[in-house]
Amino acid sequence: MLESRHYVLRQIHMGVDLLLGLAAFFLAHLLRQYVIAPWLLPEQMAYVPSWHGYAWLLALIPALTVVALNLNGFYDTRRVFTRLSLSRAILLSVIEAAAVAFVLAVFFREEGRVSRAQTLLIPCIFYILLEVRTTLSHAILFRRRRAGKDCVSMMLVGSGPQLPRLISLLQDHPLWGFQLVGIISDSSDLPAGSNVQDVEVLGHLPEALPLLRRYQVDEVMVAPGEASLQALAPLMSGCEEMGLRTHVSLNSFEHTIARPTMGMFHPFAVATYSPVREMGPLLLVKYLFDRIGAAVLLIVLSPLMLAIALAIRLTSKRGEPIFFGQRRCGLNGRLFTCWKFRSMIVDAETVRKKLEAYNEVDGPVFKMRQDPRVTPLGRFLRKYSLDELPQLWNVLAGDMSLVGPRPPLPEEVEHYDPWQRRRLSMRPGITCLWQVSGRSNLPFETWMKLDLQYIDNWSLWLDFKILLRTIYVVLTARGAA
Repeated sequence: MLESRHYVLRQIHMGVDLLLGLAAFFLAHLLRQYVIAPWLLPEQMAYVPSWHGYAWLLALIPALTVVALNLNGFYDTRRVFTRLSLSRAILLSVIEAAAVAFVLAVFFREEGRVSRAQTLLIPCIFYILLEVRTTLSHAILFRRRRAGKDCVSMMLVGSGPQLPRLISLLQDHPLWGFQLVGIISDSSDLPAGSNVQDVEVLGHLPEALPLLRRYQVDEVMVAPGEASLQALAPLMSGCEEMGLRTHVSLNSFEHTIARPTMGMFHPFAVATYSPVREMGPLLLVKYLFDRIGAAVLLIVLSPLMLAIALAIRLTSKRGEPIFFGQRRCGLNGRLFTCWKFRSMIVDAETVRKKLEAYNEVDGPVFKMRQDPRVTPLGRFLRKYSLDELPQLWNVLAGDMSLVGPRPPLPEEVEHYDPWQRRRLSMRPGITCLWQVSGRSNLPFETWMKLDLQYIDNWSLWLDFKILLRTIYVVLTARGAA
């Protein structure tokens, strides 16, 4: 979810910068015509009859500058950066764009067509506007991350002299938005319960995987002090299985799913192993389609949803709720409230404990075909998955997707095997691959494997096929519990 936001912000920044380039064009025109021309230029050069003669600059310089900014890494979605490096990228980009534009302007010799002063003023003004925009963006981002928003929770693994240096670096750059969960030590000289730079040591390397399962962690930074590559291999494999983005300082491991890339945690060189697809144009389409699709479906289905709500109200006792909100695990285990139309009796969660012996599926989930907690109306709603419709609000809010692994209960996640936790590395969905492959008729382990198959082979076409198959499965009530 966080990478998705960063990618969307990148596109927004590029669009805003293009608009700033247009503003720089008109500001340069006004400055030349009414400030510079009357005082500094000869009379025969004082006025350009109209800017329309060199309107090509209107598109050329802003577009060239944004392209140059992109090539110079200004729009990279990385969190780790320095303000000086961004200013350097801005200056270099406007110089490159101005050089190309000025060469073209020199060859535009028709009188009245091109103002060379304008050609030089545009990048100068554009540079100032870009610096102001970047400063304002960082001020807003700083406040959000100070408030704990858009932050990444990171677990540190290692010891030795580079560990306090790394912690100081992360603490000195709150704009990066890393919240340190704790330290997993790889040295007996750094005992559990001690602190490094006010960050608690939670345990040692043999306890790493249980600790990662216990805490909500987005990323892991491995800065080994004493551990060998062989000693780190179980940790790296476990992070890969659980779908955790992992950074390793000058180390690597045998990987089968994660895609390694080299990067900088200024000034630390790291190899990053990402076991899930990075945000890109196709995932952006999925992100936008989710939001737009959910909004459209909420409008189109609102009469049906109102009818269902009325039916629940008429068949319920006074004071009983229409909706049922349940805490579920979303992306990387983040808790959110998943909404449904209430299809069970009010104290269903309490009664479930008495029915555990009648569970009809394996694994940490509970399913029962003739569940006595389900109301008569609820049985109809469940048969055609109508009780799931309020989850469109979860999609609109960004907690869920239209297609993705179903969100599990926290108590289910506690009993997951390490390889099963990787299904949490993608935003949960209303429908998924296993739901259109048998719904409640499939064993638990098959659910998990189908979810991982979906994550590893995701495409827009796969989402489209799942949505089409969902319509068929729902209408025919195939595999309904």
